[in-house]
Amino acid sequence: MKRKCFAIVIILLFVGTCTIPSIPSKQMHEKTIITVDDEPGDADFTSIKEALNASSPGDTIEVYSGTYYEQGIRIVKDNITLLGVSHELGDGDDSGQPFVRGDGSALVIHVEESHVAVSNLFIENQRTGESSSHSCMSVGNTTIGIGEPERNNITIANCSISNGGMIIGDVGKNIMIIDNEIRDGGYGISTVTVTHKYWMTSTIRGNVITDCNNVGILFDRTGHNISGNTIKRCGRGIEIYPPGCRNTIYGNDIENCPIGVMITSEYGENTIIKNNFKNYSQLKSWFQRSVYLSFWGLIIYFSANNKDQWKDNYWDTWNGIGSKKILGTLTIQRYFYIFPIELTIPLIYRDNTPAQEPYDING
Repeated sequence: MKRKCFAIVIILLFVGTCTIPSIPSKQMHEKTIITVDDEPGDADFTSIKEALNASSPGDTIEVYSGTYYEQGIRIVKDNITLLGVSHELGDGDDSGQPFVRGDGSALVIHVEESHVAVSNLFIENQRTGESSSHSCMSVGNTTIGIGEPERNNITIANCSISNGGMIIGDVGKNIMIIDNEIRDGGYGISTVTVTHKYWMTSTIRGNVITDCNNVGILFDRTGHNISGNTIKRCGRGIEIYPPGCRNTIYGNDIENCPIGVMITSEYGENTIIKNNFKNYSQLKSWFQRSVYLSFWGLIIYFSANNKDQWKDNYWDTWNGIGSKKILGTLTIQRYFYIFPIELTIPLIYRDNTPAQEPYDING
């Protein structure tokens, strides 16, 4: 009987060990700091591309002061931080933001994944002819294919960008573009995309954008706030492009731009409030509206009804009496048989409560 009981205990112990879940042998990746310095021997790598290729999700790439002649830098892994460090790692004498210089043949840095932060880099694309052939940075892609995921939680902060600007593609939620300096491009920041597959939520705040030939900030989104930016010497300060509507342009300082805010979107309902407009053209149109008339069934569609709101802005040409006129155009369209006919006439909006003094947007 004792032998039989002993045998049963042994069998039960054996069965028990077989049913205990096995512990996986693969270890979770721990976050790693990978260093980059342009002087051989001081860091893990001398190339930002090589450091990114060797990285894993969750890693931080620290790029130390120096000059990096690279382009086509792609961030394709989730949860990567690319951080510029404004001093030398080894015995050299470099200082200031790390300088990443492209040759004009490609984007310098392209963010293609979520949970990515890029900060404290000086990024420049070399001029080819009159201007650089590519932007300096891109977040996501302007065209999204079937099954391509959202890119969420991306921050570009405290970077200096020259000769190319920044493109924000068809991305998702929590896109932060803050406190960057952007100069000498065609467009400073552009969010104009083709597909509009994802609902973008973004913050474009505190950027200083200067000397961009076309537009400081070109925006085609809905329900966003563009605030606290300083824009100088650009063809147009801010442009709201179709289908942009129900956006708020708040507390920006726009100076030496012939057109402070240009609205070419027909959808309207944007609010332009408490901005400073200084040294602008009083003769140029700041908005374009349209009317489509169809007399089939006596239907009249008047898109100008969805007008934009201008209020409490500071205008340095306002004489202090009454409202401030804002010039624009109204285009009347209809078809005569199969032939389109257009008539464009002047249209005036008003800021009925202009500010007496300029705002301190940094206060």
